[in-house]
Amino acid sequence: MSSPAHTSPASTRTSLQSTSTVTSSSVFVVNALEKFAKAKETKKNKALKEAVLNAQNMLNNDEAAPEGQTRSTVILAALQTAINTRSVNLMTISLDCLGKFIAYNYLDDMENEAAQTQVMEKMVDIICDCFIGEETDEKVQLQIIKALLDAVYSTRNPLHQSALLKAVRTTYNIFLLSRNSANQNVAQVTLTQMVDHIFRRIEIRPVAKKNQPAHETTIASKETSSDDPEKSSEEHTSEADASYQQQIIVEANMARVEMDQKLPSGKQKDNTEDFLNDTASIFHEGAEVAASPATAEKLPKPEPEREIITTTTSDNDVAANAGPTDSQVSTTNDTSSVQGSEQGDFENDRFQTNTAETEADLFIKDAILVFRALCKLSKKQISSEWGNDMRSYSMRSKLLSLHLILTILTSHMTIMSSPSVVLSSGRDDPTVSQLANPFILEVKQYLCPSLAKNAFSLVPQVFNITLEILWKVVQGLRVFLKKEIEVFFKEIVFRILEMRNASFQQKHTLLKIVLRICSDPQTLVDIYLNYDCDRQALDNIYERLVYVLSKITTSQSSPGSLKDQDIHSSGSDYSNGHGHSNNNSVIIPPPLTTATILSNERHSNSAPQMPESAIKFKSLECLVAVLQSLVTWYANNSVSISSTTENEEDHSRGNTPRESEDRRASSDPFTSHSNISLSRMSPSLSTSGVSANTSNGGGPLTSRMDDPEQFENLKHRKQLLQDGIRLFNWKPKKAIQLLANHGFLDINDPQSKARFLLNTEGLSKTFIGEYLGEGEPENVATMHAFVDEMDFTGMKFLDALRLFLQSFRLPGEAQKIDRFMLKFAERYVNGNPGVFANADTPYVLAYHVIMLNTDQHNPTVKNRMTYEDFVKNNRGLDDGNNISEDILQYIYTEIRKNEIKLNDETEAANNAALMASAGGMGGLGMTGLQNALANAGIMRDSRREAYQAATEEMGSKTEAIFRSMLASRSRAGENETFTFYIASHVEHVRPMFEVAWMAFLAGMSGALQKSDDLETVKLCLDGFKHAIRIICLFHTVQSEDMDLQRDAFVTTLTKFTFLTNLNEMKPKNVEAIKTLLEVASVDGNYLKGSWKEILSTVSQLERFQLITSGIDQGALPDIANKRFQAPPRGYPTQLSLSEEVASAGSSQSLVLAADKLFTATVNLNGDAIVDFVRALCETSWEEIVSSAHLEHPRMYSLQKLVEISYYNMNRIRIEWSNIWAILGEYYNKVGCQSNFNVAFFALDSLRQLAMRFLEKEELPHFKFQKDFLMPFRNILANNPDVAIKDMVLRCLSQMILARAQNIRSGWKTMLSVFATGARETSESIVHMTFDIVRSVANERFHDIIANGTFPDYISCLIEFSKNKKFQKISLPALDMIRGTIPAMLEIAEKNTIEITDVHASNSAGQTAQTDDDFLVKFWFAVLYGLKEVTMHSDDVEVRKRALQYLFDTLKEYGSSFTPEFWTTVSRQIVFPLFDDLKSDSDHQRTMTPEDLSVWLSTTMIEALRNVVDLYTFYFENIKGMMRPILGLFGVCITQDNDTLARIGCECLEQYIETNVEKFDPSCWDLVAETFVNLFEKTTAHGLFDDTEDLVDKVKAIPAASNDTTNQYSETTTIQHADVNEERQHSFQQVIVKCVLQLMLIQTVSELLSKDAVYFAFPAHHLMQIMECLGRSFHFAKRFNGDNDLRMALWRFVALVGLVINLTISAGFMKQLPNLLKQETSSGGCYVSILMRMYANLENISDRDDRRVEIENTLIPLCNEIFTLYTELDHETKPKNIVAWTPVVVSILSGLAQLQDEDFLRHVPRFYMPSVELLGQDNLLPDIRLALRTLLVRVGKTYKISPQEIA
Repeated sequence: MSSPAHTSPASTRTSLQSTSTVTSSSVFVVNALEKFAKAKETKKNKALKEAVLNAQNMLNNDEAAPEGQTRSTVILAALQTAINTRSVNLMTISLDCLGKFIAYNYLDDMENEAAQTQVMEKMVDIICDCFIGEETDEKVQLQIIKALLDAVYSTRNPLHQSALLKAVRTTYNIFLLSRNSANQNVAQVTLTQMVDHIFRRIEIRPVAKKNQPAHETTIASKETSSDDPEKSSEEHTSEADASYQQQIIVEANMARVEMDQKLPSGKQKDNTEDFLNDTASIFHEGAEVAASPATAEKLPKPEPEREIITTTTSDNDVAANAGPTDSQVSTTNDTSSVQGSEQGDFENDRFQTNTAETEADLFIKDAILVFRALCKLSKKQISSEWGNDMRSYSMRSKLLSLHLILTILTSHMTIMSSPSVVLSSGRDDPTVSQLANPFILEVKQYLCPSLAKNAFSLVPQVFNITLEILWKVVQGLRVFLKKEIEVFFKEIVFRILEMRNASFQQKHTLLKIVLRICSDPQTLVDIYLNYDCDRQALDNIYERLVYVLSKITTSQSSPGSLKDQDIHSSGSDYSNGHGHSNNNSVIIPPPLTTATILSNERHSNSAPQMPESAIKFKSLECLVAVLQSLVTWYANNSVSISSTTENEEDHSRGNTPRESEDRRASSDPFTSHSNISLSRMSPSLSTSGVSANTSNGGGPLTSRMDDPEQFENLKHRKQLLQDGIRLFNWKPKKAIQLLANHGFLDINDPQSKARFLLNTEGLSKTFIGEYLGEGEPENVATMHAFVDEMDFTGMKFLDALRLFLQSFRLPGEAQKIDRFMLKFAERYVNGNPGVFANADTPYVLAYHVIMLNTDQHNPTVKNRMTYEDFVKNNRGLDDGNNISEDILQYIYTEIRKNEIKLNDETEAANNAALMASAGGMGGLGMTGLQNALANAGIMRDSRREAYQAATEEMGSKTEAIFRSMLASRSRAGENETFTFYIASHVEHVRPMFEVAWMAFLAGMSGALQKSDDLETVKLCLDGFKHAIRIICLFHTVQSEDMDLQRDAFVTTLTKFTFLTNLNEMKPKNVEAIKTLLEVASVDGNYLKGSWKEILSTVSQLERFQLITSGIDQGALPDIANKRFQAPPRGYPTQLSLSEEVASAGSSQSLVLAADKLFTATVNLNGDAIVDFVRALCETSWEEIVSSAHLEHPRMYSLQKLVEISYYNMNRIRIEWSNIWAILGEYYNKVGCQSNFNVAFFALDSLRQLAMRFLEKEELPHFKFQKDFLMPFRNILANNPDVAIKDMVLRCLSQMILARAQNIRSGWKTMLSVFATGARETSESIVHMTFDIVRSVANERFHDIIANGTFPDYISCLIEFSKNKKFQKISLPALDMIRGTIPAMLEIAEKNTIEITDVHASNSAGQTAQTDDDFLVKFWFAVLYGLKEVTMHSDDVEVRKRALQYLFDTLKEYGSSFTPEFWTTVSRQIVFPLFDDLKSDSDHQRTMTPEDLSVWLSTTMIEALRNVVDLYTFYFENIKGMMRPILGLFGVCITQDNDTLARIGCECLEQYIETNVEKFDPSCWDLVAETFVNLFEKTTAHGLFDDTEDLVDKVKAIPAASNDTTNQYSETTTIQHADVNEERQHSFQQVIVKCVLQLMLIQTVSELLSKDAVYFAFPAHHLMQIMECLGRSFHFAKRFNGDNDLRMALWRFVALVGLVINLTISAGFMKQLPNLLKQETSSGGCYVSILMRMYANLENISDRDDRRVEIENTLIPLCNEIFTLYTELDHETKPKNIVAWTPVVVSILSGLAQLQDEDFLRHVPRFYMPSVELLGQDNLLPDIRLALRTLLVRVGKTYKISPQEIA
């Protein structure tokens, strides 16, 4: 098929024929025959003359052709006869006529198409035979080319297979051998057109898909191996059983041997005959393939259910590059060296001949054959390459073939990759294989070795064009060549880039191709997904590529200036000139004629040598291109892919994409979906792929299959595996555990571990051997499983041993070796029974082989083992028999020729040698002089030859890898399945950047630091922009790693501005500043914490601009130096900058860019503006701190803060709240700066902003005004400067005057500011504040109330009232607090104000009751304020007035309070007045003892009395508060302060006495409970509990004497009884409790002595109190009776006195301590009350109810006291007598007053003790009188005395 756009001779002539008759179109034949007839050669040649005559007669007379012939055959016979004359003239005429004959389809007169085809092929043979080599006439050459072009372009009788190949071959030979440059050019163009036409006529037909989704295409191609029994069956068996890795090594070794044979000692012969034979052999081979039906018998039978075309590969495919057989190529003695490797490359590939083939099938086969031939030609060895002769046949042949391959890939990529290129013939025949593949899968076996062969060429033109082909493969065929491309990168790209000996030209050219890859986002992301995220891939291609590029960029440069070289020019890029388009249809390669190529060679030789700087620049370009691609990928979201239908239509119209077009979007269906599973290519997806399904509706799914999360997990898994491998190569045991933890193997399964060790790439063979050789059971089990995984079946013993020893390095310990050899012997015998008698034989033989290997190859061994010695050593080894001599001979010979050694180590050593640095020499390790001599031909370039040999060996090794890949798949007999993912998600960008960001940073920063070239700098800066852009694109990912990456790039870019080192600034640093500003402008929304670095740079830029304008540098400190350091003496303060830097740094564009940064903040989002403001605040603070020593510090950033606040004034309130949270704190800090100018500017800025904010109306219940006014309070409180304080107050006063109507929540802050001012010590500030507050109260009191800030107003007045220094203001403020009461009551009555915002919290953190009535809040505020003044004012007069106002207010207005509010008032107003009574009171801790004493003796006592008065006045209203009130009295009573305790007792007594009539039973319960608790708290239990050890110590001391020595001795002894501060304090507390209890007894006695109280007191509660008195009495009695304890205490007290003051005499305490007063007081009160209750003269009913209980208590008590009194001695205990006498008198009087019945019952018990009292000598008169009364009553009762006795 011919493209409409393509114009050819054939098409032109065909069109002419369509409008002409046969007669008219025969004119050219008639004319040719006439010329023949006139030629003198005709007259001499009878046969020619006869043939011409017959043809003329037939045409002129319109005669019929002879029988058995046609008109066309008659004419052809004449033309052939003319050609056979070999006359140039006749040949020229004949060839021209043949061309026209073909063009006008003269064969149509043949009815049989087969006959037409045969004649057509014969015509091609005739034309081709006209070329006999370079001696062929130039005109004949030209006519041959024209005729062959017509034949190839023929559409009626198209050429196929052998004929087509012959036509192409002849044209190819003319190009090579013609001496005419014009003919060479024509031949090249014609050949290009032929090849293009061969591929264009392939029809792309849709493939019927079975059970496949619309968006999924799965293609299968099965590659099998044909076993030829006649060729090396033994070699085939050995290779079939070898491992994949071993096969690669074998191929590489054989290639190395072959290369050694090819290295010439001089230039080889390069003649015409050689190349005619070479091209003939290559094309003839294709012809045989196409023509020979016998080859079908050799093809294996395909699987019937698969439609595939089978390509067979003989065993020679696996072998080295063998030469062709004699039957294939006719050779001469000189041609053996030039027929090299290409003859053996897949030379036995066959297509099956099928008579049912369609023309479309033939077209496909033709294309395959031509492509195959070109690939083989491109692999031919360049015979004169060592001389760099570009005109040699081999060089031009290679270049042309490579260019043609590139042309095919460029113009016909759709054919290469389309699954629609299929063979239709034989579909119904299950025995016929079909091509169900993209075209590339059939020809990749030829293309890949060709690329491997030429990729290491030192000829620049060959190298360049090879890389161009490689780029096309990666760009368009990566989907189908996944593993091959991995090999390309590992073995070609990375090797060349990492080889230090590789020429700079090679690296530069390769980097150009890498740049294209890096510039293609789709290709780049696909590489990452399919290699870096694939465990099966041996390397991380993308990651390694970036790191290699970064390493090149940062490598040390050789001496030389970059400025001397044009490092940015593309250099001599041979491939960039590839082709031009002929009518936009055929891409024509550049001319390769001898003249043209000579010119190119001279130009390349004259070009300067590529500098290393160019390599670095190109590598840098690649790095930046990667970043650019990642950004582009994100921006495009996914790659737009054309539909399959459109592509096919374009192809059918002949429209091929131009080379300049973006071919990223593949035109085949394979790239129209997310991923492809190729099983070479199998219909089933691999396990790693994701199968795509269709929906129920049958349509394709829209979901993409390259799930980013899945690939991130895959990448993570691969990273874990690589980490485990690295750890294994250091600590195997830990690595195995780690790998097991991550699920890569089962640590409990030896087989799992063995497979991992055997099959995992990258594991050190040494450490494998060490791990397996350990003697632990698990290691031994793993070693056995490891060996069991190897299959030695059918292998020779030495081959098996080699394979065994290649899998690990044999350890050095004998025991470990022994275990290995035992297992190997067992395994070998199992796989090869019958070879040896038992396992002992291979076991010992293995040892002997290892010994032989060491003996033969150890350089220290002088006398080496002979074969006879080896045989002797193994004699009788096989169970007493000898091993076969054939085996021993084979082993000995092989070991001697080929040492057993680890191929990995050998290869590593070779690579290390190749990668070794050449020191200071050139790229090939040569000095400049050597290079010059070698180029001039004076000196042999031996180093270059050695280097070329090494690189060709690498090429051969790479080619061997491809061979082994094909052979391995073929031998497997199964379809290999892999999945290729087509990327589509933007999320892949993030992990791609994360794995290589450090390489990007190192590469670009290194180049930016070293280079001053502006283009390099610009490139680096572009890279920084892209990197930061990528990080910002994924701002939603909350990760510390992302923050680290962003900060690293921004910080590095900031450092390159050099604004901190102005003397070293260069133009590149100015460019860095521009880039930084651009980054901030573009990605400002996502810079987060990196804003700090950017804004610091902007600040430094402003400083730089000021300095360049003439300001002294010393006046503008660097913010990097936060602490000012004076410059050393003599230090220049003026900069020495170049004019270029100064002008660029101060340029208007840079100034505008910096300003735009701030004006553009309006476009930042809510989070970004917060980050921006935070960073600007930090920068501003650094400016201020660094210049604080100056009178006018730098405030550039502070000014910008104000500006951006104005710019962003229209932001929503929630965003402003977040902004102000930062700004407010910053203004707090700046406003308190010690520098007046800074604080003044901050305060003025704050005022301006506040006025702007107050212009906006604030809705109710918001508090933004409160927040933005808060800095005023902090500045006023923390800035010590009175002028600043004054300005704060004036600012607020101005706001109130100008914006009072808009102030809402701001009142709260303002009042808090005034409260702060009220606390100041400056009189002017306090007076000004008070004046403002008084003015506000007079004019804006309603606003204060309406906005819920009345509590704040009161708090403000409180602060004035508490001011320590200014009483003149305190008292008026107190009056203002009281004065608010009538005003509030008036407002309440009118109910004219609605409170919109209520602030319930007060300054001390207390919270009022949550009642809706604002009067409650008002009352609480006022009362709380008065309470605060009462408690905290230092002025007694103020406290007194505040206390008076407080309780007067409560009494006056308390009637309107609810019980709930009374509870609140009591708990939060009244009771807190007495918080100082608590030991942990904060107020008490802040008072001096003197102040506390004054407070207690004045305010506290007055408050207690007011409390009694208040709670008595409103008793009914606040009865519920009785418990806390009684508790308050109890707290007072239990104080250490005697006065306070006494007042407490008085208040308690007064409270009970005053309210006694109002008490109900619950009240009496509380009263009784209070007394019980007080008695308990005041009981000195410590007298007994804490003094037991004292008693024991005192008992051990001798009786006291007056001896001073004894006194001090006792003191010393008692000191050991823990006489310490704690015990002293405890003793003091005991004394206090005793005093308090005595006071409490007196209170009870006084209270119950009052009739009103006694009558109201219930008997039950009286008895509770009596119990307390009884306990007190018995406690005191117990103590008084314990003389030992009293003695111990007496001595303790004496000791305390001595410790305090040793001058105190021993008579410190005149008598022993006692509780006599407590005992007598409690006893007397106890008895008197019980007596009154028992007598019940008042006839109170509840007393009688408890008469028995009272009697049972009273009578024993009286008896006890009476007995106690009678036992007292008047002389020794006179005080006791005096103390107890009133009690006894009371008892006697009580007994005398009992009723008769009671008196008669109880008097006998007291009669005799009473009589005994009369016997005392010193009987007191009171006792005597009481006894008389009692005895008189006795006489009357018993009637033993007259009644009248009184």
